Amino acid sequence: MVEALIEIALTNDVAMLDALLQTLENRDHVINGYGKHDRTALMLASAWHAHHSVHLLLRRGADGNLKDPDGTTALHLAAENNAKHCLHQLVHANVLLDEQNVWGWTALHMAAAEGALECTKALLIAGARTDILAHETNDTPLDVALTGGHAEVVALLRRWDPVWSSRDASAPRQMAVWSTSEVADFLRSLSLAQYLPAFEHTDGLELQDLYDERLSATYGMHRAAHRLRLLEAIVLERLRQMTPPLMDSQRVQLPRLEARQHSSDEGRNPFVI
Repeated sequence: MVEALIEIALTNDVAMLDALLQTLENRDHVINGYGKHDRTALMLASAWHAHHSVHLLLRRGADGNLKDPDGTTALHLAAENNAKHCLHQLVHANVLLDEQNVWGWTALHMAAAEGALECTKALLIAGARTDILAHETNDTPLDVALTGGHAEVVALLRRWDPVWSSRDASAPRQMAVWSTSEVADFLRSLSLAQYLPAFEHTDGLELQDLYDERLSATYGMHRAAHRLRLLEAIVLERLRQMTPPLMDSQRVQLPRLEARQHSSDEGRNPFVI
């Protein structure tokens, strides 16, 4: 029955998959059972970009943290195959981000080694650690990206600041992790909606690196006043995100002003500070 579940999961047909799951008396056992290549249906669906199946399997009780004999998880496989939609489903299900396989590689190592830019960024935003070392080579994700010659992933890992991670939910949402739709909302708030087509594929990480000349040459923002408005807003937004709100214990308590009557000198100011 595990093999049948795997076969249907790989088709990404959730109607058929759910119909099978509903008929299983021992569903919890089968859904986490090992089949082909000593892997579960969730692992293989994650590797094969079957994101609808991944979503359903997780909802029906699939364990996203199970490992194959090499210590590989579903997250490893999604990252290795740049299956970004599967990876997002796994991250939203709160699977462990920094699990290492028998070689000490995390999912971030996998994504970096394959040059999977979108999966790399998604893992970083979720809070994956960049400092974990492989067991024998002591390679970090940046090291394996350099070895593979993946320039975009190298650039991303080199400039990534851990404070941009969403792991700390109490912190302001950093511009670096804004989606393209959030960038569009930002432009609308500045009355710059006419430039939305040019910014269609620009996310927050790219937005915060813009400069005057590039806005004119690449984005067609030829009016200096518009460029200035956007660049000033970017700086102010980043400053706002960097400045934590004062805690109650940190707020300055000003002394209360009390009126003091001076009967002997009516001409004096009755309020003494």
